[in-house]
Amino acid sequence: MHTETPIYTALKEYSKQGPLRLHMPGHGGGGGFIDHSLKQIADIDVTEVPGTGDLHVPEGAIEQARILLAKAFGGRESLFLVNGASSGIHTLLMSLNRKQKKVIVPRNAHRSFYAGMVLSGVEPIYVPCQTSSEYGLAMSVRSSDIVELLDANKDIETVFITSPNYYGITCDVAEICTEVKKRPVSVSVFVDEAHGGHFPFHDSYPRPALQSGADAAVNGLHKTLPVLNQGACLHVQDEQYFWNQVFPAWSMLTTSSPSYPILASIDLARSFMMIQGQAVLEKSLELSNKYKQKIGEIRGLSVCAEEELINIPGTAEMDPLKLLIGVGGISITGDQLAQLLRQEYSIQVEMAAPNYILAMLSMFHHAPDWELLYEALKEIAGKYPGNKDKKKDVPLQPEPQVRLTPREAFYSNAVEVDFPCCRGKISAEVIAPYPPGIPCLLPGELISENVYEYLEFLKKGKISLYGPGDSSLTRVRIIDN
Repeated sequence: MHTETPIYTALKEYSKQGPLRLHMPGHGGGGGFIDHSLKQIADIDVTEVPGTGDLHVPEGAIEQARILLAKAFGGRESLFLVNGASSGIHTLLMSLNRKQKKVIVPRNAHRSFYAGMVLSGVEPIYVPCQTSSEYGLAMSVRSSDIVELLDANKDIETVFITSPNYYGITCDVAEICTEVKKRPVSVSVFVDEAHGGHFPFHDSYPRPALQSGADAAVNGLHKTLPVLNQGACLHVQDEQYFWNQVFPAWSMLTTSSPSYPILASIDLARSFMMIQGQAVLEKSLELSNKYKQKIGEIRGLSVCAEEELINIPGTAEMDPLKLLIGVGGISITGDQLAQLLRQEYSIQVEMAAPNYILAMLSMFHHAPDWELLYEALKEIAGKYPGNKDKKKDVPLQPEPQVRLTPREAFYSNAVEVDFPCCRGKISAEVIAPYPPGIPCLLPGELISENVYEYLEFLKKGKISLYGPGDSSLTRVRIIDN
């Protein structure tokens, strides 16, 4: 069963037949491509012809592959996503009944949550995030905070959390599910598990959301598995809910011209992980344990380890393949370190901030790759010893005051005003300081006196911001009443 690859096999069979392709896509099997690599991909880039199946009609090769996908990831029902994990988040939010107006979401949720709330019209009830003082990052949400929000909002029927976060750190999903399921009214737990697609295939990696009791989970497979960009999947445990509400929402949001190469890559990756995933992840785990210790011993650098998470409420485990490196003991920032790695050592990390860099290793990085990173870090840290007090401490953010739902804000008129004029108005844009990456404002929220003072701090401190049209905050977009 694990060796079966229905989608990929059907595409190769069609290619083998060598028909005259008088159908979409317009490249006709690659005739319009000069590059050889693109020609190879184009060979299996077809459309809904006999044998290849229809993504929106559950039958044939695609349905066989969908069933195998569900079995591999532990879902009752699963769906292929060809527009990334974002489309799975949109689907779950769109699947909610119209009566389910409120949804608990983490304050640092991925921006796809905001788009999903605009599409669905739900009202977010934000659960605060626990942060790391060393890295200044949002790490987790606590079950106790979720329970408190449920007590205050008896009409909430859905909790939608993120685990793991971008840095590979998971919430205690099992505890959250246990506490939520104790409620007298049924409450569903959805999990944005975009960065945890590899978790089901090795017991020493963080426990998958579905195994922890989640009702639905979204995996961005291209992030951690051998899958083409945009390849992802959605899993649901309630079959009736899946067919009655999730599937129609997914079909409405999903393109009618899906990428068959993306589908084939998911099909192949699922087979690969079922056959070789355990062994490959084991080797990666050994390398991670070895090199996290070595890098952590470099003077001036620190490595976030799972043992440290016990001090952060609500956290549970950490993905061994995410390498979060603090730079508090050297005289350059994380941004400068990343630049040196790129320019002088041809090493490109996932992201950088003043206090840290984040490197994402994969199952296909071998010992020489880890060693190259280690030696580069050791050499750079030796050249830039000491600490010139470069860390920028960002104070705690004020509590958000939602005045309009994301959908209402999206369809409201907006104007740009000088910064002093935004006080007391309703924001029309996202403003999030990095780190920790938690929005201090989202469209539809009041710029209260406390929020305004916080924005003044960000503006004066020249803190890196995500979201605003004017990153200097000289002007701010507000809702025009």
